[in-house]
Amino acid sequence: MDSNNVSIEEKFYNELSRHMESGNEIDVRTIYSLYPDINKKTISWRLYELVQRGKLYKTGHGYYALTGVKEHNAMGYNYMQKQSQVIYDTLIDYGYNFYISGLDALVGEILHVPEKYPTLIVAEESGINEIQGILKEKLLMALTEKERNIIGKTINIDQVDVVLFTGKDFSLSKEHIARKEKGFVDLYYSVTRMGYGIAIPELSRIYQSLRRNKTVAMEKMKISAKDRGIVREINWLIELNRLPEKTLEFMRYQLKEEPWRG
Repeated sequence: MDSNNVSIEEKFYNELSRHMESGNEIDVRTIYSLYPDINKKTISWRLYELVQRGKLYKTGHGYYALTGVKEHNAMGYNYMQKQSQVIYDTLIDYGYNFYISGLDALVGEILHVPEKYPTLIVAEESGINEIQGILKEKLLMALTEKERNIIGKTINIDQVDVVLFTGKDFSLSKEHIARKEKGFVDLYYSVTRMGYGIAIPELSRIYQSLRRNKTVAMEKMKISAKDRGIVREINWLIELNRLPEKTLEFMRYQLKEEPWRG
């Protein structure tokens, strides 16, 4: 097609698609920045029209992609550690909403999977106490999130078989196993709050693998963070790669100085 005959809307789409060719999602703030001379309402209308025509997909609130977002599911029951399979088989008969999260949902993204690690379970709040009792009958030490303060005092995390979290949004799982976005968020929480036995460099490598392989959708990461109650941290993590280098340099300097820690 003669470039002189390309409509303004087509030029807008062609330019926008070049920023999304690798399958990346792009947020509306970034889109606004690509067209500083176009009114934001005009941009919003063009995005709406492209979505209606099926040329663009709204993957979440304020996020767009050239294709629909895939469900990033775990590899499945057969790839979980044996302990997690036993727990899965036990709880499936009790009728409570639950799913297994953390490392069991991230197999394939991890270079060095421990032979044995505490199983992370997310369950509805009304079933937490009964599930804890059921697991204790199986001679499994099950610790709830509310009991995390005893870790390092009367018990070490490597003595714990199961960590129980409450959850509300069970669409973040499939067949009682967390989707990868939720698996990572729960693992991140466990490492940073409970001393879970994954080193910070390994946790970082897992996150980079998820981003590099495009096996997470950013909007679902945010929804997962909301369910876990750490929205601000995960939003910061997601936005980190968009920050100017000087901003990152300043942040590194502040962390090094740590004046607030005395």
